[in-house]
Amino acid sequence: MRTTARVVVIGGGIHGASLLWHLAQEGWSDCVLVEKAELTSGSTWHAAGQITRSVGDYTTAAFHHYALELYAGLEAQTGQAVSLHTPGGLRVAYTPDEVDALKAQIGIGAYIGYPIELVGPSDLAELNPFYDTTDVRAAIWTEGEGHVDPSGATMAFIAGARAAGAEVVRRNRVLEVNPTSDGWSVVTEKGTIDCEHVVDAAGCYADQVAQLSGFRVPQANVLHHYLVTDPVPEFIERGIEMPVMRDNRVAGYIRQEQEAGLIGIYEHRGAEAAWLDGVPWDAENPLFDEDYDLIGDFLEESFRRVPVLADLGIRRVVRGAITHTTDSHMLLGPAPGVRNYWLNTGSSIGLAWGPGAGRELARWIVHGETELNIRHYDPRRYGWITPEHTLAKALEDYEWMFRCHLPGEERFAHRPVRTSPLYDRLAEKRAIFTQAFGWEQPKWFVPEDLPFEDDPGYRRTSWFDPVRAETQAVRERVGLMDLSAFSKFEVRGPDSATFLDRMVTNRLPKTDGRMALAYVLTATGRIETEVTITRLAADHFYVISGPMGETRDLDWFDQHIEANEDVTITDRSTELGVLVVAGPQSRELLARCTETDMSGEAFKWLSGQEIEVCGVPVRALRVGFTGALGWELHVEFEHMLTLYDGLWAAGADLGVADFGSYALNSLRMEKAYLTRHELTHDIGPRQAGVDRFLRTDKEYLGSPVVDSPPRGNDWRLAYMQLAPSADAPDADCHGGEGVFRDGRAVGLVTSGGYGYTVGKSLAFAYVDPKSAEPGTELDVLVLGERRTATVLAEPAYDPANADLRA
Repeated sequence: MRTTARVVVIGGGIHGASLLWHLAQEGWSDCVLVEKAELTSGSTWHAAGQITRSVGDYTTAAFHHYALELYAGLEAQTGQAVSLHTPGGLRVAYTPDEVDALKAQIGIGAYIGYPIELVGPSDLAELNPFYDTTDVRAAIWTEGEGHVDPSGATMAFIAGARAAGAEVVRRNRVLEVNPTSDGWSVVTEKGTIDCEHVVDAAGCYADQVAQLSGFRVPQANVLHHYLVTDPVPEFIERGIEMPVMRDNRVAGYIRQEQEAGLIGIYEHRGAEAAWLDGVPWDAENPLFDEDYDLIGDFLEESFRRVPVLADLGIRRVVRGAITHTTDSHMLLGPAPGVRNYWLNTGSSIGLAWGPGAGRELARWIVHGETELNIRHYDPRRYGWITPEHTLAKALEDYEWMFRCHLPGEERFAHRPVRTSPLYDRLAEKRAIFTQAFGWEQPKWFVPEDLPFEDDPGYRRTSWFDPVRAETQAVRERVGLMDLSAFSKFEVRGPDSATFLDRMVTNRLPKTDGRMALAYVLTATGRIETEVTITRLAADHFYVISGPMGETRDLDWFDQHIEANEDVTITDRSTELGVLVVAGPQSRELLARCTETDMSGEAFKWLSGQEIEVCGVPVRALRVGFTGALGWELHVEFEHMLTLYDGLWAAGADLGVADFGSYALNSLRMEKAYLTRHELTHDIGPRQAGVDRFLRTDKEYLGSPVVDSPPRGNDWRLAYMQLAPSADAPDADCHGGEGVFRDGRAVGLVTSGGYGYTVGKSLAFAYVDPKSAEPGTELDVLVLGERRTATVLAEPAYDPANADLRA
């Protein structure tokens, strides 16, 4: 066994093997994979191995497409058979919401370039004559998808990696993982390997491996059944493999396994986790006793849907543990708080995700960038999470695998976790909450005359008119919103200005109390994060970023402080609340509650002051995301309720109203303000159209390559107005809709919504450069209907910023 390596990969399942092979493809063959037992002896060996093209987000769809394309040629490259079967797949819809969810997937497939179409019950019956189509409204047919042999696929990656010079060491448990001055020291049963990078790809053992280095991995091992029947005479007689069926009523999948049937069930209730106190280190190819009481109802529905399976014997039952995270996304990227330690785990669909995960992580390790946006997989999206929350949400995630997923859906297991002092008050006022980095944040407020329930969907539902009233309050009077989920940092020290100036694209504020909006880029010129910086003193700055940046941005800043710099960064996110006061009457409302002069001359746009409001000290920042005159009031949590109640009482005659994130989305769409959906780390600032925040008279991280298009794309952001719909007049874009020009797919929508003030359906999309020109007419596929969209040259509302600067 080698004693040095560039990368040590811990874990010999599909994720570890794929990464080892992809590292070699990127030119790094001086790598070692260490496995405590035999290869594939964890969750990989008992996986069913499906890969679907019926997927609801672009990155995951790209992963699945890549997996199918790669597996098709992997045997030729490595000499190891993977037994890829591609009978196609059908995902069934019984309800209007399920039909909408299927329609929403078509644009993604069209953009990536794989066949996907909506079919009716008669088409389904022709594609799969064994399926009972009773109550079926429609299905998505995805040609060319199927399943692969898990062990064969893993061994193919291993064979290819070994041929390229990588080493694989079996029966060699990792005992310690210790940081060194230039990397890591991995102590194993067979010796020590010193390396630059460590990757925890240990699957169900990933949390225990991480604990060797002092941190936790938020995943749980949830038990999943699949059953294999005796041979099916009808399958044998037909001689054509049945498509892979996915059905929410079955709570799982049904497919053909050679001449038999295979039924996999993700029960909607009662899911169980294994090894709550840790996986035994000597466990190998572990399985668990079947529980027919748990899956019986869903099994009966499977037999109703495929009657030719009903009278057959069950030849084999497999019940094994599969890793699940709290939010359906794997953990792929840097571990928080440690350098050159990477996670590649938490995958509930390993054979579909493993190839793409290996490719993107290899690119990240070797080149410092990925080609796809994998921000939603970044392990640093956590930091606040507890083991109890992880378990509850992972079980919930499993139970939601085969349910209809809709925009705005909420999952309520183990909530609330993080709340501002206004939570109870806003709950009393009938707020519907969503979650942002664990924080409960008001989404919309239910009027007294409506049932108190959320109503998610692809169309405008019961929230639409109440949200209109919320936006009108902000545009015409004054609104209050709790935005305490913002990430908030204080940067201090003699070198704080030098450090920040090196990190951000814009010029730092030159005087105390002034503010600047800026971007932090990667070394390859892509967007890492967006920040607002307020100078409190020459050596003291207040930095704000989005909710998801609390751990990730802090980790990024900490790792870029140079050894000779005297800089201290303090996370204030759990100490300070943020109350937004926005609207034409916001100045009048604040003037009633403070001795400070709030006039435009005394309190300028993009400035901040430490003042008293309602008798409590606040950091008032004249900035906002609504496009209206307004302030953000940053206040110690202990004073936040006093501040809110005082403002509410003082503004009664002004028509003060609460508003939530749905209203905020409408307001920001009218002003063409960008969010994390547009500011992703596969995009450069020029592509996102934020050139005005790039200084050409200074150097900053990423500045040497800021004019070069990122690897893999040359998109431009387009801001569009959609024409009214004939088939779905109550539908707007949510993200993922395909964009077409002259019948050719040219991009995807990132986000959208309805602008109540301007009466327009609006959307952002990344498209090819020529299609982003103002005035260009495009087609956007919204719930199966191609709607004309016109690229706008300026914000739909107040392009001169008269409201902001009033």
